[in-house]
Amino acid sequence: MHMSILTNRHTYLATLFKILVMALLYFISGKISFLIANENHIITIVIFAAEGFALAGVLLFGKSILPGILLGQFLLALNGNIPLLPSLGIALVNTAEAFIAWRIFTDYSFNTDLRHPKDLFKLFFVIAFILQPFSAFFGTAILYLSSIIEGKAYLDSLFSWWFGNTLGQMLWTPMLLLLYTQRQKIHIPDFTLLILFSILFSSLIFMLLPFSNLSIVILMTMPIAIYVAVTRGILYASIMIVILSMVSIYATYIHRGPFSGMSMLDNIINLNFYILSHILIVLGVGVLYREMKETKNRLAILNRTLETEVAQQVEKLNKQNLIMTQQARLASMGEMLGMIAHQWRQPLSSINSNIAVIQKLTSESMPTDRFLEEKLENVTKQTYFMSETIEDFSSFFRPDKQTSNFDPCIVLQRAFKLLETDINKITLHINCPQTTFLENYENEYLQVLLTILHNAIENFQVRNIQSPSLYINLYDKETHVRLEIEDNGGGVDPEKIEKIFDPYFTTNHTGKNSGLGLYMAKLLIEESMSGTLSVHNANRGACFTITLPKRRNDDT
Repeated sequence: MHMSILTNRHTYLATLFKILVMALLYFISGKISFLIANENHIITIVIFAAEGFALAGVLLFGKSILPGILLGQFLLALNGNIPLLPSLGIALVNTAEAFIAWRIFTDYSFNTDLRHPKDLFKLFFVIAFILQPFSAFFGTAILYLSSIIEGKAYLDSLFSWWFGNTLGQMLWTPMLLLLYTQRQKIHIPDFTLLILFSILFSSLIFMLLPFSNLSIVILMTMPIAIYVAVTRGILYASIMIVILSMVSIYATYIHRGPFSGMSMLDNIINLNFYILSHILIVLGVGVLYREMKETKNRLAILNRTLETEVAQQVEKLNKQNLIMTQQARLASMGEMLGMIAHQWRQPLSSINSNIAVIQKLTSESMPTDRFLEEKLENVTKQTYFMSETIEDFSSFFRPDKQTSNFDPCIVLQRAFKLLETDINKITLHINCPQTTFLENYENEYLQVLLTILHNAIENFQVRNIQSPSLYINLYDKETHVRLEIEDNGGGVDPEKIEKIFDPYFTTNHTGKNSGLGLYMAKLLIEESMSGTLSVHNANRGACFTITLPKRRNDDT
């Protein structure tokens, strides 16, 4: 409760401080505007800076500072010898104008950092065609009804109010908004240097050099202001324009510079045209250039992103094409092996039948010939093995892309059987509890096991390992199954282990290895089976790790 009271008090004091600062800024900037304009103390056709401070304040801090605008304008009018009621009326009109501005820019997504050209031009449009027509009409009406201005001067006063306030807001509001929103990005040395340069440059143009032609003055100052807008940003350009404008107004006030050699009306027209042209052209070019630069950067980023995505998609398609090509080859081999198996079954069956007859005859004629009986039994086993082997290979190469529940340990035994001739020469250390099941592609799992085992067998042969051994461990986790196959072949060269899954990369330079086996194995595990395949050098040699979820992710 105590903290809440302190917070509320702090918020109240902060708001009060903002209101007082707003009132002070409004009053001082208004007094200076009337002073250098040398006109009546409530209407000026030259820049009325107080309106620029008021609009910037309400856009940055919201409607909470409206009392500051009301107080500042009220005191300014009283100080200009305006009676109490008209002063209050004018203060209410300008406060209502600020409230309308807050309402419009709040409802229609206005960025106070003027990031986009639409923000700047929206600001200028609302100022010129909504806020100041409202303020000028009701303000001059109050002055007319109070007999402060005469009827014949009404239209001149109406135009002066509208134009002076419009220039004041167009000049000061963008600079104040940018100064506040970019305050943390300001580089003080550069900022100070710009201010000093702008003061010296504008003093040279408007106080020292004998120029009297408006076009020459514009040609001398506008290119430099545009250069600042393009190279340093519109914050620096807006500061330069404010300094150029204030120095030119002051020079005209003391009857110096290019806007003092003609009649008062011509001087004011030329001065206002000079200021307005710089506001519209320099700031307009600045925000358009920034938008173009940001758009160019976004396009460059988009192009890089698209290039990366295209490269990734091409790589993905190449992988898929390679998988499809490999599967097509396997399917063709499966069809061929199927035909071979079909042709083999009848001769093998006949051989087994003939052996059965021979066994019967020999048992009757030579019941004690054990040697012949063993040989016949061996022939029977070999024919059975041939039949089973061709059936296993046909099943392996069958392109069935249906997931099934299988025991990885049984699939491992199938792999050993298919590589029986070479596996029999290797000592196996197997820890594979047959209580685990995976829902995935069984044949692809078998293909990966064959690739890894064949890779180990080749390594044993190339390195001439005298006592080759394989250490196989299956780990059943809660959500996945991990199979580790480690050999004692000495491991992989550390400089080459990162490339071992690259296509066409091989450590076997005998010409018997295409370098696609492990690449295809990794594609099958990671692209098709939602798992991971990795390798590292263990204590004895290379250790391949296959990790698969217990149930394949269907989104893969």
